[in-house]
Amino acid sequence: MVALALTLGSCSVDSARNHYVLAEKLWTDQKYLASVSEFEKVIAKDPRGKLGLQATYRAAMTQFLFLSQYGDAIRKFKEFVKGSPDSKSAWDAQLQIGEILFAKTEQYDQAISHYESLIQQNPTAAESPEFLFRIGKSYFFLFQFKEAILSFETIISKYPETVWAEKAMFEIGSAYFTQGEQNSEDRIPGKEAYDVAMNAYQRFIKHYPKSLRVPEARFGIASCLEELDQLGEAYQSYAQLKASYPSPQVIDVKLSRIRERIAQRSGRTR
Repeated sequence: MVALALTLGSCSVDSARNHYVLAEKLWTDQKYLASVSEFEKVIAKDPRGKLGLQATYRAAMTQFLFLSQYGDAIRKFKEFVKGSPDSKSAWDAQLQIGEILFAKTEQYDQAISHYESLIQQNPTAAESPEFLFRIGKSYFFLFQFKEAILSFETIISKYPETVWAEKAMFEIGSAYFTQGEQNSEDRIPGKEAYDVAMNAYQRFIKHYPKSLRVPEARFGIASCLEELDQLGEAYQSYAQLKASYPSPQVIDVKLSRIRERIAQRSGRTR
């Protein structure tokens, strides 16, 4: 009986290996659905073995990158994390889950929880500033501006020398500006929000005068002035931007609209 069991086990492993080889061949031929099917046969035959785990990861990556089967990919990545003895590979699988939740499926609530969990697991991870940035952006997309700004300020405080601090400081201005446009429970009254946004953009320019995003920050300041009905200053700010802003046609539209508003106001005061 023992010999029979060993023989059956050996056959199962050999069969799993054959399916794996076929899966890789199909993958090379860009037959991704068929490849995943073969990887899943490997998983079924060797669920806890090294080959089965490798097949789980390969299937998950294929479903993620080529088939847009994001739910199935997440489930496989999680199974891989549970079974993998290699912490580096498990961490990489966790990163892929975050990418799916944040960038592919825009499940921002889940993305926040996932990245917070990764920070708790490894507070000194090199990716921590990016995790915090994605948490902040997720809150922003959920219109939870206080939480978004807190995340961005945390980056600036804890990781001031990273590129993520520059990104975060710019996003604070965007968060306050957008908050001025939205109706939400934590909304700052419009005028105050635009004042704070303008200060945030000015802070960004002061800290990062050579940043490629300085024209965007100056555009943000001009937009705040426009929203605050300071049309003369807004017009001048937009006009000064025309040579450096990435989309000069947008500046032309802004200038035209402000001229129309000034003309309408002048007509009403006659």
